[in-house]
Amino acid sequence: MAWRDFRDFLAAIEKRGEVKVVEGADLDLEIGTLTELMCERGGPMLLFDRINGYPKGYRIAAKPYSSPLRNVLALGLPEDRRPIELFKLWKEKFDGYKPIKPVQVSSAPVMENALEGYAVDLLKFPTPKWHELDGGPYFGTGCSVITRDLDEGWVNVGTYRSMIHDKKTLGFQIAPYHHGNIHLRKWWAQGKSCPIAVAVTVDPYLFCASTSNVPWGTTEYEYAGFIKGEPEEIIPGPLTGLPLPANAELIVEGEVPPMTVEQKMEGPFGEYTGYYAGGERMRPVIHVKAIYYRTNPILHGEPPLIPGGERRSVPPAGSLLTVWEGLEKSGIPGIKAVYALNTGGALITVVSVKQEYSGHARQVGRVASGLMHSMCRVMVVVDEDIDPSNAEEVLWAIATRSDPETSFEIQRDCPSTWLDPMLAPEKKAKGDLKGSRALIVACRPWEWINEFPAVSKASDELRQQAYKKWGSLFK
Repeated sequence: MAWRDFRDFLAAIEKRGEVKVVEGADLDLEIGTLTELMCERGGPMLLFDRINGYPKGYRIAAKPYSSPLRNVLALGLPEDRRPIELFKLWKEKFDGYKPIKPVQVSSAPVMENALEGYAVDLLKFPTPKWHELDGGPYFGTGCSVITRDLDEGWVNVGTYRSMIHDKKTLGFQIAPYHHGNIHLRKWWAQGKSCPIAVAVTVDPYLFCASTSNVPWGTTEYEYAGFIKGEPEEIIPGPLTGLPLPANAELIVEGEVPPMTVEQKMEGPFGEYTGYYAGGERMRPVIHVKAIYYRTNPILHGEPPLIPGGERRSVPPAGSLLTVWEGLEKSGIPGIKAVYALNTGGALITVVSVKQEYSGHARQVGRVASGLMHSMCRVMVVVDEDIDPSNAEEVLWAIATRSDPETSFEIQRDCPSTWLDPMLAPEKKAKGDLKGSRALIVACRPWEWINEFPAVSKASDELRQQAYKKWGSLFK
């Protein structure tokens, strides 16, 4: 069943006991801390209502996809599979990718209410300060930012953080290699302000698409439609003409002037690496011209947490699909799976392979590393009997199937990001966003693979026989 909007998804997880309503919490750090504590425990999604200073009905849904059950429900995947099996199903789905164009509708729930001109007030909506050292309240965490390519005309939808400066101004951060940043620079190069919209709390499919690595020239609306199995509904923005998600909870429309005209200090913000490595910098601003919102809006809070602070069955790093698909298209045989051990990105990426020839495993690691366009600290290659989504199995493989002298390789001048906590301040000041990466080949040596000690574990056949006979023990 496809979720029509976030409220549809929310009703489903409420029936599963995956929502807990919290009333009377404070925006200044309390909501953020409670969210972090609940995610660490793998508990239900917290739905904050009657937030201090705000009326009943102005709610915040905090980390709605950050449990294995909620994650698979959102994506329409089966509930009874291991993480690596789920990611394989996800990858198989995209092997048959066919874009589904959005459809324009004449009316939209998000247009139930509007604030325009002098009435614009971002402070009307509860926006938390999520972490203690954050530079301010962050309006855009669970958001989708919409821009259009000035030359080619296609629309990008990406998730980029945005901070409230005042009731009519947002500051935001987009890494240089993201499509939204490239769009901005094209408008600025002609001395023009870039039309922009920020949609908050879109349906699960569009949010998934906006956090994925979608190819250049492809709109995330088509990507989301493919995941959903039916078209996304859009309406033209009254001020920008941009296609807006009809079923979002809240949307702002505005423009971004060139940074030579205006910029403001933004940050710091606790990011997915678990650090404030992005710091405080002069960044572009959004002049908000209009706000559209549903009655009793539900705002999606998606503050990054340190790895381990949330649990998902399907990792949100779209770069993993890029690596997996790239390895297969390269013609290298034996690729079994790709996965990321950390939740927030692909900082530790693992590839499993069935070795076919001498040098095969190292070749896989080098090609996989070359396909990573952003920060990845460690690339690990393991044998096909190792589950790359199981951290204990991967560590066991590193500990018993690698020799640091011959199995570890340091790669230099690898692409990184402003958010890399190990990039020296002087490198960041020069825009030198390169770092190193470790490649670890944790595979049985091909040259004597048949003599490698056998694993002391019951065979698959014995396990199946035992489950068949004694299955009641495991219920």
